[in-house]
Amino acid sequence: MKYLQYKEKLDACYSAVLMDVMDAVGYRIQCMDPSIRPLNLSMKAWGEAVTIYQEAVTEVPAKPFQLEMELIDDLEPGQIVVAQCNAENLSAFWGGLLSNAAVGRGASGVVTDGGARDYNEITELGFPVFCRGLIPYDSQGRMDGKERNIPVVCGGIRVCPGDLVYADVDGVIVVPGKIAPEVIEKAWQKVQGENTVREELRAGAGIVKTFEKYGIL
Repeated sequence: MKYLQYKEKLDACYSAVLMDVMDAVGYRIQCMDPSIRPLNLSMKAWGEAVTIYQEAVTEVPAKPFQLEMELIDDLEPGQIVVAQCNAENLSAFWGGLLSNAAVGRGASGVVTDGGARDYNEITELGFPVFCRGLIPYDSQGRMDGKERNIPVVCGGIRVCPGDLVYADVDGVIVVPGKIAPEVIEKAWQKVQGENTVREELRAGAGIVKTFEKYGIL
């Protein structure tokens, strides 16, 4: 979808370099809370944000999971699910069957400040899931979808539908859609520069002079 045209560049990037670029253009608070972690340290995902807002409930709704199921059925290739879970107690927003469904739709991953379960199934599938923790509790009767495709606050960061979300072992960052093309291009250029600096440092160059020469550290 929206960012697939930048696939080659985004695949070569990582969260830290994208955050460095946003720092430089004045967007300095774009990292989600570090409690949101990948189920497997090798997991990496980026894509166009598709959002859902979950809220605590005390009873099983008449149509449990309805909004979540509709969201997944509407997913398109290259999109990443971002879920705000406004519930005091942790329960699993995500699990194995939803991961299989998301893979079937071509989604790139899921990011939630709620929980997940079915670790073995998800990691064997290789679907990138970033969450606040693993827990066996089902969300049914504990949390339910209230709205989707709206701005949400996940891990303390505002995420709007269409924003670029980039998640890896260092963390989850949000690039506002309006600056995403500029940030991607500058991050790509910085990656090339870092590769050059890395080679020179490994060859024995002094780090002070290298920084003076390239302005990269």
